[in-house]
Amino acid sequence: MEYSKEDLMEAKKQIWGVGENMGTEESKKIWEENAQFWDNAMGDESNEFHREVVRPKVTELLSPNPADYILDIACGNGNYSSYLAQRGASVVAFDYSKKMIE
Repeated sequence: MEYSKEDLMEAKKQIWGVGENMGTEESKKIWEENAQFWDNAMGDESNEFHREVVRPKVTELLSPNPADYILDIACGNGNYSSYLAQRGASVVAFDYSKKMIE
């Protein structure tokens, strides 16, 4: 499923405003409601920006190898955690939204 730039920006605006004057339960509810949208937008391989810009640079900085243990906090649907694990690193991933990692 394809999403427009406007769809992505609206979802980002909703989520990034989560921490402002908002309680934990309300914040968690918003992440749970947007989990499927983000999973659809990012997919198993992430979006183009992440694949072409973010992932290569972060991977270069981490230089993962089989002896490494990596903690991925706010892992979303875990696509980058999976990418690192495929390169031999031991990865523990966590996301605030259970639906993001289901």
